[in-house]
Amino acid sequence: MKNDVITIDITDVTPEGYGVGRSDGRVYFIADTAVGDRVDALVLKELKSHSFAKVVNVAQPSADRIDSDCAVSKKCGGCVFRHISYDSELRLKQSFVKNAFARIAKADVTVNETVHDVPEFYRNKVQYPFARGDAGATFGYYARRSHRIIECDSCMLQDAIFGEIASFCAKTADMLHIPAYDEASGKGVIRHAVMRKNRKGQILLCLVVAEKHKKLPLLAEELDRRFEQLIGIHINVNKKRDNVIFGDETYRLLGEEVLTDILCGRTFEISPRAFYQVNAVMAEKLYNRARELASLTEEGGVILDLYCGAGTIGISIAGENDKLCGVEIIDAAIENAKRNALLNGRSEKDTLFVCGDASVGVEECKNRFGKPDVIIVDPPRKGLDRAVIDTIVGASPERVVYISCDVATLARDCAIFAESGYSTTEATPFDLFPRTGHVESVVCLSREKADDYTRVSIHTKNLQTKAN
Repeated sequence: MKNDVITIDITDVTPEGYGVGRSDGRVYFIADTAVGDRVDALVLKELKSHSFAKVVNVAQPSADRIDSDCAVSKKCGGCVFRHISYDSELRLKQSFVKNAFARIAKADVTVNETVHDVPEFYRNKVQYPFARGDAGATFGYYARRSHRIIECDSCMLQDAIFGEIASFCAKTADMLHIPAYDEASGKGVIRHAVMRKNRKGQILLCLVVAEKHKKLPLLAEELDRRFEQLIGIHINVNKKRDNVIFGDETYRLLGEEVLTDILCGRTFEISPRAFYQVNAVMAEKLYNRARELASLTEEGGVILDLYCGAGTIGISIAGENDKLCGVEIIDAAIENAKRNALLNGRSEKDTLFVCGDASVGVEECKNRFGKPDVIIVDPPRKGLDRAVIDTIVGASPERVVYISCDVATLARDCAIFAESGYSTTEATPFDLFPRTGHVESVVCLSREKADDYTRVSIHTKNLQTKAN
């Protein structure tokens, strides 16, 4: 019952960071717990199928449990695994991938150990929400499952300079009487401070605002004067009262238009709203694995990169003899991709970037370069629509390299691909977001030979007939 204190053993952990335990036949989800913990927990909320509780005492700690080294980790919604060892986190993320393929795809897939690097100070990007505090503007991170800001100016996942810039921005905005935004009333100006840093230490800052306040140029000048790392300051205007960070209009106040970075030996220009992996070291490991799975020869082949964004994956993977076609529905990203292709020595002879959906991309690729040998997909968290999968299968590539930020939708989509003769035997998790619940995965779906696929289809139909 709600408000009861129960003693419970934690037997599993979800990708959202909740420990799972059972008591009297009921399932409980409890944050800040580890497999092997026995805890006393206060029941907070009861639903039809499960309940939520919070730890009031760790009666018997798990061997995986460690003391958190962050003062706000239990309040902030970011580091859901800072209370367990990093080794145990890596094993957990491997198990997330294993369980998803077994449960959702019903597939016998070998899941490799989680590829990783250092778990601290890896983020090259931050998105600080701003709000009105009792003493002026404040910033930090949202508490779990809420929009309540937990003040934090020194996160262990990122460079300290981000917090220093945000803190100076908040204080200077107060001095200039530029108010922080208030979600409840919809009034105020500064909503977010979004920053991205390259490997040289240069930073591009974009302030997301609800209106074009006349003193924003003064704020930019003060920031530019104080921090030599800032090479450009932009303004994005978002007047909508929703949870989307960016609005449609972005303009430069001072400095550079873009940030330039090196990834996989390639040069990329990154605009304020462009997608770019927040962990450059791990992104290189991920893209190098994708290149291996693509199995391209020295003679070259045709690569179709769906959801290409600013072209980072395709350009990182394609060799000088490969033909590359990238497809993206966002106009600005395609312009970034075209520029990035030129920066890396590619030309219209061997590269095409198209603004449109998957079907448009497939046709444009065929018209320019012929049938794609390899199709690369890196979709958003919701995965691929069935129509996109049908389009990919219809293009008949030898291989589909699927990079995913959500293993549940990856497993679901792999099961759909299997229906059309594209299967995978291996998946590799990559820890691009240490101490959080997120894990990236990559698989290669290979087209089965026609005879093999026919035999598998007949065998499957026979099994279904017997079952019926």
